[in-house]
Amino acid sequence: MKKNILISGGGIAGLTAAKLLSAQGHHVTVIDRALSFTKAGFLISLKSFGVRIIEELGLMDELQAASSPSEFVSFLEKDEQVIQRISYEKMNENIERSVLISRGGLHHVLHENLKGHVNILFDTTISEITSTDNRTEVTLSDGSRMEADLVIISEGLRSSTRERYFTDSHMEDFNTLYMGGRLQTEHPYPVGSFKVYIDVNKMLSIYPIANNEIAIQCYIHHKGDIATIKQRSAELLQSSFSDYSIETRDLLTRFAEEGLMFVDKMGMVNAPSLVNGNMVLLGDAGYCPTALSGMGASLSIYGAKALSHFISKTPYDLTSACNNYNILMQPIIRKFQGNARNNASSFIPADVQKLDRFVDSFRSASDIELKRIMTDPIVLNEEQLNFKIN
Repeated sequence: MKKNILISGGGIAGLTAAKLLSAQGHHVTVIDRALSFTKAGFLISLKSFGVRIIEELGLMDELQAASSPSEFVSFLEKDEQVIQRISYEKMNENIERSVLISRGGLHHVLHENLKGHVNILFDTTISEITSTDNRTEVTLSDGSRMEADLVIISEGLRSSTRERYFTDSHMEDFNTLYMGGRLQTEHPYPVGSFKVYIDVNKMLSIYPIANNEIAIQCYIHHKGDIATIKQRSAELLQSSFSDYSIETRDLLTRFAEEGLMFVDKMGMVNAPSLVNGNMVLLGDAGYCPTALSGMGASLSIYGAKALSHFISKTPYDLTSACNNYNILMQPIIRKFQGNARNNASSFIPADVQKLDRFVDSFRSASDIELKRIMTDPIVLNEEQLNFKIN
């Protein structure tokens, strides 16, 4: 029952789906608006079931080779007072291991594995989708047309195809600005020991990932539009942390002037259904939980595995496969989006009183309480891990 499957968006979700579905014997085409794939990208932590699925795909060695060391994370107040210092080894005792890697690094691992096995078209997008009965005709941006039994839309948070064909869905502005990237520089910080500063309406993370490279990420509560923000992103970054230590301010100035920085406003996608006829939403295009969920990349990989699982069960009935995927994913989406809201409230407190309450409770938390805060919200139950639906 080989099917023609078009995947629009060659990010982590799209490439994972392409690998899984091509392995089932389906004819898979991936299109992406980018001119080429690169290793550029901000730092992500691939956790739990995301790591397990990558291992199942036979890509664990490549993932580890592209990863960065992670040993300790210290949560700090802006005056460098320690709130909590947590060992990654200890934190991961009760869940599967996590791997720190750039989004571009994970992307590269998937792309290199797929090259030559799956048809990938760069600088190509969807212009129009026309569906009749069980067949779908897709017109591409170069004017060519192709028939597809299934169109998987994995174009990311601001998917134009979702906006056009999934009119019941919408993107919720999380009113949080994300700035992240990397700076090539010699530095005095111990590699693998990270700093996370908790402050009113903002959070700053500093990740020494090599002796000559630092990854920096920050979240700033902001209600402005992204176009205006991008024009003054360097100024905003420096002014937001102007009362921090000279060392931190100097690092952020160099990052703004010399680093590779990604700037965006975070959003959360709400889609009542991930399925519309022969079209299905995958990854951030369908259920972006924001980076603050802690599981965005793993959830994209899990979604690809879930969709391919149901297609493997009923390749002759893609409608049922996609509907089962939607049924499975909806409560999981709500779980991780809820975790993102809780994390935003806790780790980016809205005022001094909330900051003080969180610092006091986090500082005094026992190991059991830390587990509840840090790891319990990112665990799936056995039925979900095995793609069982009620």
